[in-house]
Amino acid sequence: MLIKIILCALLGFSIIQNSVALELNGIGSYTQLRKEFYIGALYLTEKSNNPESIHASGTSKRMALKVTTKRWSPRRWSLQWQNDIAINNTAEGSSELTDQLLMFTGFLEDNLIIGDEITVDYISTVGTIIKINGVNIIETNTAELFNTLVNAWIGKLPPSGEFKDGILGDNTSEHNALLTRYNSVSYGASRSQMVSSWITARKNAILAEQREKELIEQAKLDRAKKAREKAKNEAEAAALLLAQQQAEIERAKTYQPPKKIAKKKVITQKKKIASAAPKKSQSKSKEAIAAENKYYLELYRWELIREIRNAVEYPAWAKKFGQKGDVTLNFSVNRQAEVSNIKGDNADVSDLLVAELNRAILAVSPFILPPDALPGNSWPMSITYIFDPKSDKQPYIKKPKLPDSLNNTKALSRAEYKTTLSKYIDDVKAMINDQIEYPVWAKNLNQKGSVEIDVVITEDGEISEIIDKNISRHETLNKEVRDAIRDSEPFPPIPSRLNIDSTTITIKHNFK
Repeated sequence: MLIKIILCALLGFSIIQNSVALELNGIGSYTQLRKEFYIGALYLTEKSNNPESIHASGTSKRMALKVTTKRWSPRRWSLQWQNDIAINNTAEGSSELTDQLLMFTGFLEDNLIIGDEITVDYISTVGTIIKINGVNIIETNTAELFNTLVNAWIGKLPPSGEFKDGILGDNTSEHNALLTRYNSVSYGASRSQMVSSWITARKNAILAEQREKELIEQAKLDRAKKAREKAKNEAEAAALLLAQQQAEIERAKTYQPPKKIAKKKVITQKKKIASAAPKKSQSKSKEAIAAENKYYLELYRWELIREIRNAVEYPAWAKKFGQKGDVTLNFSVNRQAEVSNIKGDNADVSDLLVAELNRAILAVSPFILPPDALPGNSWPMSITYIFDPKSDKQPYIKKPKLPDSLNNTKALSRAEYKTTLSKYIDDVKAMINDQIEYPVWAKNLNQKGSVEIDVVITEDGEISEIIDKNISRHETLNKEVRDAIRDSEPFPPIPSRLNIDSTTITIKHNFK
């Protein structure tokens, strides 16, 4: 669909002009961080201050914006529009709409400057038409694209209350001055030619890509033909060689050497796992106390970052737009697990991604209480989350090592060891079983069976390996258990008093 949209503009389809008279409904100044980017205007057949009726109207309407900033970069254009679209629309639109929005937000190849004009027209007999400096770039046959874009202006979370009020016709004292400035800026022929050059370049790129595909396909056909000829020649040569070998076998006896039997490696010495002997108790020095305080702070940070990462959900619109990047936020948390002063320099990352990490911090932090032994009343924290539509894996963070002064010198009895490990295993099993659901389609198809899978968990509570043990003949059921295991991560760390690097837990679920 995206290629169709591009070709529609590239091939110069004629546009039916709007014969219905439109009047200015309202005008507003789009400003971010005290910087004005453009003046926007909404034109309707009949004035309205009701967003729902504007959205539902089937008559012609127009959005127009004139750039007033000296430089509006393609990246900033894309991020601003994608953010405004996402926070005012659901992500349930069609794939065609997604392609159209990607085209609109990613069309620029150079900076916009003062005077550049973007118009979004909905014509009831045609559909939605978008132009930059009078050059047609997108044409669709429905109002879906227009309504999605106008929601960015008059939806529940507009750029600002003043902007929305202006677009809806609230005639403030600045209305006339804003309208005068709006009418005074315009673009020249060179700016239209620039947009046309982008379209020509894209047309050439599409044609070059098609030509490259044709050459690749032809090369594949040529290679296949040569491969068939080569195989035929090799088959004929092999048949001739086989005939010669059979003749030689008839003329002479062959000698078959005995097969070699590989020697088995014999283990002659026992291998003992090294373990450190417990240290004698002693009074704590200043160095030991400092090491303990550092450990508690690092442990708190480690646990907090793990849980925040686990709470992050990729925003649906961000994933649709293919937005990705590293978001870093710094914040403070106090003894009551209250968060304050969240900030970070993420100017080159989508606001949607920054907002999601911010949400996860606020959602998780109150439930992760600091250790009682940690001195102080407030501590600085920092977290970086890598947003990538292809993977939610984050860099591994190792659990801080327990200082010698905090090591439990008392060895666990066999019963204590067994009880502690059993409780840990039961807790992990409960977490995973809570995630397992009978897949609807598998249940409708009456797919049944038992699935048994081993999961190896490291001392930090990370998954080291997932091993199929006894699986069902229905892959849907097997996948459900594997997904439940992965979705339950991170697990609690293995109790340090067990003194083990990892443990294997068997997850068994019977779908019936």
